[in-house]
Amino acid sequence: MWVMKLATEEFDRISKALADPQRREILQKLVARRMNCSDVHAMFNVSQPTVSHHLKELATAGILDKEKQGQFCFYQVRADVLSAYVTELQRRLGLGAITVAPRIK
Repeated sequence: MWVMKLATEEFDRISKALADPQRREILQKLVARRMNCSDVHAMFNVSQPTVSHHLKELATAGILDKEKQGQFCFYQVRADVLSAYVTELQRRLGLGAITVAPRIK
């Protein structure tokens, strides 16, 4: 299986974006489905500008794809980038490939 490589700057940018707990929560919601800012905002007790800021930071880090449709922007997780990040994190920590068991819901 091919995994894309991340440059150090990309890895650092993703690490910084994921350091914020609210961004990690937003990312968890977006893994399930593609959403616009209003959809995401409805799930959190924070202002719409705050949600927009977090989405922008995640998109700038390369973790989210942003697609404009009319007046709305839709966001979805870039699984390839997230996978590359996890692989690089494992490499930097000196861990072999870790098999992640699927979460039981």
